[in-house]
Amino acid sequence: MNSWEKNDEVVSRLLRRGFYSTVFQPIIDMKNSSPVGFEALLRGPAGTPFESPGPLFNNCGEISEDVLFKLDMACVGSALRTSGPLPEDSRLFINIKSTTLMELAKDQDGLLDLLEELGIAASRVVFELSESMGVENTLEVARCVEYFRRHGFRFALDDIGVRSPYLYHLLWMEPEYIKLDRTFIKDLDSFERKRDLVEGLVMMASKIGTSLVAEGVESKGEFDTLRYLGVGYVQGFFLGMPDVSEKYDGTGARLISEALRAACDT
Repeated sequence: MNSWEKNDEVVSRLLRRGFYSTVFQPIIDMKNSSPVGFEALLRGPAGTPFESPGPLFNNCGEISEDVLFKLDMACVGSALRTSGPLPEDSRLFINIKSTTLMELAKDQDGLLDLLEELGIAASRVVFELSESMGVENTLEVARCVEYFRRHGFRFALDDIGVRSPYLYHLLWMEPEYIKLDRTFIKDLDSFERKRDLVEGLVMMASKIGTSLVAEGVESKGEFDTLRYLGVGYVQGFFLGMPDVSEKYDGTGARLISEALRAACDT
């Protein structure tokens, strides 16, 4: 059995047996220093290589598209089913491949029925299109986006500037959010060219009516610089580690807000 087949079998077995879980990381609104939403992150069993998202989601290129689709569906289902303790007015960000979105569009009622069963409004759900989409599929994906948007779903383009021709996707998909990769945030407070770039992206996002989310904020210097540049939303270890949804219930969200306000005052 080669490495491709071995990883396929291992991940498939984890999914069949339910050996996975979902953690959530807060996304902070800069205006009031409080969580506006949470990104759902799928994890494999603790203490195994698949606890890390890299091996689990094919960073080594050794998992087939069929198994990746099953992973995506597990991520969506688990995120929705375990999000109950999160504040009711918070948004739920879920990573999804564009091919998975197209498959969901073929079974339109299944997702809507699940949301109704769980009492989750579609307007709370933000699908992050997280793969390197080729421009040849953009218009088909955009039609799926428009269908789901009519039902209230929102969309984000993930890792802009790193993985995909994002300007082309911005043109056709009109996402409510664009997420700026950690590559552009690391050492932002001491890297002038990065500051100039982020400032330009803030202006672009404002002009086209979308919101910029800075990912991977890991220091107060980065946080303060992003606030100074006018970035609307931020996410990263400095603001909250990925954890179970119970950690971020109403009380937990208030504690995050209080801690951030104290940090802003220092």
